[in-house]
Amino acid sequence: MCGICGLIDLTRSGRADPALCRLMADRIRHRGPDGDGFYDAPNVSLGMRRLSIIDVRGSDQPLYNEDRTIAMVFNGEIYNYRELRELLKRRNHIPNTEGDGETIIHLYEEFGLSLFNHLRGMYAFALWDTKNDRLVLAVDHIGMKPLYLHQRDGKLHFASEVKALYADPHIPREINLDTLDTYMSFGYMIGAETLFAGVTRLPPGHALVVDANAEPRLHPFWQFPAPVRTGSSAEGVVVTEARDLLSDAVRLHLRSDVPLGLFLSGGIDSAAVLALMSREAGGRIKSYTVGYDTATPDNELLHARRIAEHFKTEHHERVIGAAEWWDGLLKAVYHHDEPIANSSAISLLLLAEDTAREVKVVLTGLGGDELFGGYATHQMLPQLLANQAHWGKLLAPLDGPLGAVESAYPAMKRFRVIGALPTYLPRIRQAGMPRDEAIRRMVSFDGMAFSDALRDRLYTRDVRAAWQRARHKEQTFGAIIQRSWRENAHDAAQALMINTWLTGNALLHTDKVTMASSLEARVPFFDPVLLKFAANVPPDIRMKSNKYVLRQALRPLLPEFALERPKQPFGTPILNWFDNELSANIRSVLMDPNAYIQQFFDRVELERLLKDHFWGRTSQVEVVFRLLTLELWGQRFIKPVSFERAVGAPAI
Repeated sequence: MCGICGLIDLTRSGRADPALCRLMADRIRHRGPDGDGFYDAPNVSLGMRRLSIIDVRGSDQPLYNEDRTIAMVFNGEIYNYRELRELLKRRNHIPNTEGDGETIIHLYEEFGLSLFNHLRGMYAFALWDTKNDRLVLAVDHIGMKPLYLHQRDGKLHFASEVKALYADPHIPREINLDTLDTYMSFGYMIGAETLFAGVTRLPPGHALVVDANAEPRLHPFWQFPAPVRTGSSAEGVVVTEARDLLSDAVRLHLRSDVPLGLFLSGGIDSAAVLALMSREAGGRIKSYTVGYDTATPDNELLHARRIAEHFKTEHHERVIGAAEWWDGLLKAVYHHDEPIANSSAISLLLLAEDTAREVKVVLTGLGGDELFGGYATHQMLPQLLANQAHWGKLLAPLDGPLGAVESAYPAMKRFRVIGALPTYLPRIRQAGMPRDEAIRRMVSFDGMAFSDALRDRLYTRDVRAAWQRARHKEQTFGAIIQRSWRENAHDAAQALMINTWLTGNALLHTDKVTMASSLEARVPFFDPVLLKFAANVPPDIRMKSNKYVLRQALRPLLPEFALERPKQPFGTPILNWFDNELSANIRSVLMDPNAYIQQFFDRVELERLLKDHFWGRTSQVEVVFRLLTLELWGQRFIKPVSFERAVGAPAI
């Protein structure tokens, strides 16, 4: 596990800057405190920071092939590396190390860009092929390891985190206005674009190939597969195969030369990983849970403690309050790079701080919901399509009146009797809309969080013009729907959640907030073999109940109380904190006349929204959180001097 960075002169004029590459690597020192390594040539410079996990003493980077005509820097883990080493030895390759990363180089020599078919792991790498004057940048199949890109003046910069790109003073610190509405709508980014002008993320399951005298080209090698259902689909066969494949994935993810542990929530996903770890790992497993010092419906402490006691783990808890969460938020803004309005990311960052004091590697239960039907969207999308088929023409004329009511939703949320209306009325409106627009609004909870009414009130002329010109949200989401569409609506919902929430939010923040503490997070549910299996589970089995297949597969290994606990969201008590303990902090940030976001939103309407929320007339906690994160991000990355003065943040 590491952080990587580098640059290539696309004109092949010998303009690679080794000194800049070292500055870039220093910006991501937290990703790899155990050492660094560099490769320099006239047209390319590669750098990395290493967190030593496998072959601790012998796999310093860059890594090379036998004649050193290929050099590579690598971030991640290849879990099936032992099997790949044996395959490559039979094909007369002579490994220089005992590690996992080197297998990528020899697979490239053997199979070229088909090498990805052999990998089971998480990775981002930069491979320089001197014979063919080619750079290959790649991100794993599902996007567990990010890689950011910036191209200008005939050079391409790349890095595991955006802050490393900004080591080059010539890269402008500007917001991408074309994507601002996308962020405000979702609370995170979808697609390859970011909120940084000129900075993109390499999409999951893609390589970027940079050949001489040619424009960089994307090479797609994986996407969440459409179902191909052959053979037996009997429930017993499906359940048994799920258990076997998850067991194999956990077994591979336990390969490590350093101590490892587990992030344990009170839900079935991490409990499933713990049960399988208990069968495979020797000794007591170390488990780690985060919770809160206030009552909240989704406080995981008691549930996790009960599971830990059942499996006799060495259990650790991090209990946080509002002030500590606020400090974590300021750290998360720096480490996450991109603004993201996900309160659990801050809690995970604080948990990772404690965990990293004892272990270097932690497994997580992330993915059970995505693979096995745990989200409300997995039910809501089929219901939406059914409602459109039955009632769409009748409901279409109600779009205008229902849209007009949206402006009253924030006030409704404050009242117990009518507070549920903002949950149901948008669904009625969506049933009368065109399919893609309706699905986009459903996935982004449009109307319940951000809304047309708020866009009309808040956006300045420049923001509105950029949104209407670029239509980034609409076009990007339309492409995602096309990529995710399946004949069966339940299959489409599964693919859609993976291609939006998972890759744009959950996996991204898991990487960033754990690596902030030099902690490697592993996610067994996203083993490519298991992903392919999950795509092929028949919906009539998968959707029998919440995560039915997973619960049945783990029934022989888990106690009944863990199996039968209802699905609970993992969150924080921010609704209460925002109204009470953190109210003054938030108001001081957002109502500052010199606030960064003042240039994007109508000042009078922004002040009215904030006052209405904090004075109890409306409930806008989701919108306030998005605005708060955006403001802190803008101060940190676009106007860094003011942020450093305010909170003492490290320079970038």
